[in-house]
Amino acid sequence: MLQSSFVNDGMMHAILVSPRSVSGLMLFAIRSCWDEKRLPPYAGHIKTDKLILSCDEAFEFSEDGHSLSSKSLDLIVRKKHLKIIPGEHLNVDERVNEPQEIFRTQSLPTGETAKELASSALPFILHASTEEFRDLFQVLRDNARPKASFLVLMVLSTILATFGLFANSTPVVIGAMILAPLMSPIISLSMATLRQDRQLIIDSVYTILAGLGFAFACAVLITLVTPLNAPNSEIMSRTSPNLLDLGIAVFSGVAGAYAHAREEVAKTLAGVAIAVALVPPLAVAGIGLGWLNGTVFFGAGLLLMTNLAGMVLAGAITFLFLGYSPFRLAKQGLIIASISVLLLSVPLGLGFYRMVFEDNIIEAVESYEFDENITIKDIDVTQFNPLTISVRIIADHNLSTDEIDEIKESLEKKLGRIIVLEVTVTVKR
Repeated sequence: MLQSSFVNDGMMHAILVSPRSVSGLMLFAIRSCWDEKRLPPYAGHIKTDKLILSCDEAFEFSEDGHSLSSKSLDLIVRKKHLKIIPGEHLNVDERVNEPQEIFRTQSLPTGETAKELASSALPFILHASTEEFRDLFQVLRDNARPKASFLVLMVLSTILATFGLFANSTPVVIGAMILAPLMSPIISLSMATLRQDRQLIIDSVYTILAGLGFAFACAVLITLVTPLNAPNSEIMSRTSPNLLDLGIAVFSGVAGAYAHAREEVAKTLAGVAIAVALVPPLAVAGIGLGWLNGTVFFGAGLLLMTNLAGMVLAGAITFLFLGYSPFRLAKQGLIIASISVLLLSVPLGLGFYRMVFEDNIIEAVESYEFDENITIKDIDVTQFNPLTISVRIIADHNLSTDEIDEIKESLEKKLGRIIVLEVTVTVKR
């Protein structure tokens, strides 16, 4: 752990520890169970022959078993004041080395941060210092203002996503997600909601609406000039939102807020995560309006709005836990955001129920055994009222109408309800 250290080099080592939270201490304690040689991330290392400790108030220390107190303590290494006889477990390097001082204190708090930590009890979770809040708030204010580059990237990413959706190409859609710059104003809105900053809310909302509006218009125009009118799997997968989509949005918001609060985290990664939940449904909503297809438009629009609200709420809660606002100030904004998410989550809950119901139907049909010469494949629930199931039946002969009716009756008995069965027969020779 302490390299370049010799028992006879005439230097002392001082390990200065300044944890920012109780949770940080706990995490290091857990990690030290398998990594005993690494200093904690909140520790500093000083190697010198003289060290002076001073404080505004008297502090207690122990010397030779006696308790003492002082406002200043001088630690000095004096040569030839202690003679050590090495044994089998003490290796003494006899090389003559120039004393080399080490001052690794970059991880220790300074200035206002150090004063804040010294003036109050150690919090359970990491709280942002005044300096950290000031720097982050300046960045978020700048990100909330609309810029030409933001609008251009929003339009380009949505155009790319629209073409990818028409081409049913997942890689192209992913490329559009990477290009989208939506992270910055969304995270600014999260902080504005948390801090109840009216001007920051106005700037963030204006920037988000401007970007979404221009991009949405481009998606509609591309749809009107594209002679394709058949929904494919990439498009339809974003017209039936459920609670799983909300979960994606929530953790995208957490990632974005945490990346902004921690400089060491790559913000681009969080930007990709947020774009995943917003750009594709925005393009699909534009396609739905261009087709005048209400199912596609409203389904994708609901997914877009729910994801946006989920990201803002998750980002605000993340900033709250990181100590960027007291709860008394954040309470109103969090309540409004939570109510919005809950209201939008009602249809998502219904969508999730439908997905679970469909999965149970498919599982029941897959486990159905009618005849050893008949296999049911490619099961799909195409409609819920009436319950319509599409299947492909593989058999060693052409099935008669009576045999298909018999299969339908057996499935109805297994599922306990009347169904409409759409059958495609494949003959195996």
